[in-house]
Amino acid sequence: MGESIRIRRGIIILTGPLIEFTQGLHGTYLLLLHISEDITIDRRGQTIELSKGIYIYVGSAFGAGGLASCLHRHVRKQKKKHWHIDQVTMHRASETIGIAISINQKNECNLYKLLSKIDEFSPIPGIGNSDCINECGSHFLKILN
Repeated sequence: MGESIRIRRGIIILTGPLIEFTQGLHGTYLLLLHISEDITIDRRGQTIELSKGIYIYVGSAFGAGGLASCLHRHVRKQKKKHWHIDQVTMHRASETIGIAISINQKNECNLYKLLSKIDEFSPIPGIGNSDCINECGSHFLKILN
């Protein structure tokens, strides 16, 4: 994966070690993941099957540490499992291939709802939305081929 940064209409797309540029910033982000083989994760005793492909996780980082802390957590393989998305990002078949951020914008649910209306995106129920106050069914989507 090459290092790159692009800025368009307030959205910054980062790959590689460029996460450092988010130090001290807060906002909403899209995490683009490639899953190279079918995997299974557990959500409160329920098994969720994820087929190989490209996925998007929509999140936000407004707590201590902001975007840099949150994004570094996502790209690390070694971490304590806290969120459902951790089971995906920690799996050996999962690789972060891109990150898009919207600085100082808290629009996680709006972005998810917008993406979920696009035919090429299929929501994966019950992942990424455990702290959602808008009762979104997910914040994790598969990009269909």
